[in-house]
Amino acid sequence: MRALAGSRSPSLARRMIVGLVAFPALVGLLVLLAEPLTADGVSFAEWVAREQVKPLLAESLLRDASGRLVLEPSPELAAYMAENPGFWFFAVDGMTKIEGGAARSLDIFDGDRVNSHGATFHLVSRGGHVGVLFGDHRGDLWAGICAWLADRLHRWLVALLVLAACTTLITVRLVRFLLRPVQRAAEAAAALTPGQPVPALPEAGVPAEILPLVTATNAALARLDQEHERQRRFIANAAHELRTPIAILGVRLDELPESSVKLALRHDVKRLVMLTNQLLDVERLHHGRADQRRPVDIVALAREVVAEMGPLAIGLGSTLSFETALPRLDLRGDEQALRGVFLNLVSNALTHGGANITVEVRVRDDGAVEVADDGIGVAADARDRVFEAFQRSGGGGGAGLGLYIVREVLRAHGASIELRDGQPGSVFLIRFPASCREAAAPGRAADATDLSAMAGQAL
Repeated sequence: MRALAGSRSPSLARRMIVGLVAFPALVGLLVLLAEPLTADGVSFAEWVAREQVKPLLAESLLRDASGRLVLEPSPELAAYMAENPGFWFFAVDGMTKIEGGAARSLDIFDGDRVNSHGATFHLVSRGGHVGVLFGDHRGDLWAGICAWLADRLHRWLVALLVLAACTTLITVRLVRFLLRPVQRAAEAAAALTPGQPVPALPEAGVPAEILPLVTATNAALARLDQEHERQRRFIANAAHELRTPIAILGVRLDELPESSVKLALRHDVKRLVMLTNQLLDVERLHHGRADQRRPVDIVALAREVVAEMGPLAIGLGSTLSFETALPRLDLRGDEQALRGVFLNLVSNALTHGGANITVEVRVRDDGAVEVADDGIGVAADARDRVFEAFQRSGGGGGAGLGLYIVREVLRAHGASIELRDGQPGSVFLIRFPASCREAAAPGRAADATDLSAMAGQAL
């Protein structure tokens, strides 16, 4: 399902990355801040002084051209020793011993033993790894803390960036790999069509944590399919049951003397027959097989429908005509159901378009079919609803199922229908899929016939 407009769906990968990075980052930060409390054998003052001295010595200890460890005090170290005259230190790399500060004036070593109290630490300087012994420091507390934080936070940030990059790379790939079955289920859900076999969504390979959602979705789809099937069976059974009383009604209607009331009743009965047949056509199409359909010439079928509806047009004082730019338009489909489509559209135009209108059925050179009239049309705010069940086009009578059935029959054939503004009137445009039709090239002149007059002569 898509997220609501204006909102953004939460990312599983992003949440995992944040969680996997945030926890070790927080632990590392807590360990860093607890370092002064966990230093063994060193007072807090010595620890702060050591942190202050470390960067100063690291910058000042380097190698000369011969590779020997030498001391070249940086301005910062020189300033620090000037402020602390008693400060002394020794730096040793295993081969060379460097004396600094007041170390030369002190008798610190007695053989291998240190006579004066001092603090030791290991340092990575510009000249490499060295061990340092220092003492008589008068370090500044704030300067030591700032130096410590600058060094540790820099290392922490570098480690955090490396951890975040590695975690992101691994997590994104891992999530994509693990969610491939879910993606396949989503693609199957997006491609769902009525009558999809159950289970509709593939469950193979779906992670156990997500499988209940997919299983529940399949179960819900199965229940919906069962309910839909039950409703379709009810409509089909009702249509079958209606055929007999409608037939009896037609026979008894024929026994009545001719009158305007009888003519109106005969028209109503004909609409009932057409509606019942269309309901049965929809049911047959839903359960029929595609390979059982037969080639249908849409041009010939539309021409026959126009001729059949001619008497109704004459009775209403309207004009009904047929025009084609193609000699043939072959389509594999159900001829009876497609006939009902054109009958319904023409009847709808004649019945709801108003009195004394012109209705045209046109087969275009691109294979589309138009049923147009110059009547009262359909309001702009009602055009999207005319194909819904129980919507009465133009506010007229009837059950409001005709255009709904038309759309369902066309959908079963892979075709589409849309309602356009005829300015004046309405235009129903039907488009058949190119894969299901084979249009003959327009090799003959277009056929344009006014079949209202033809039907009148037949009468």
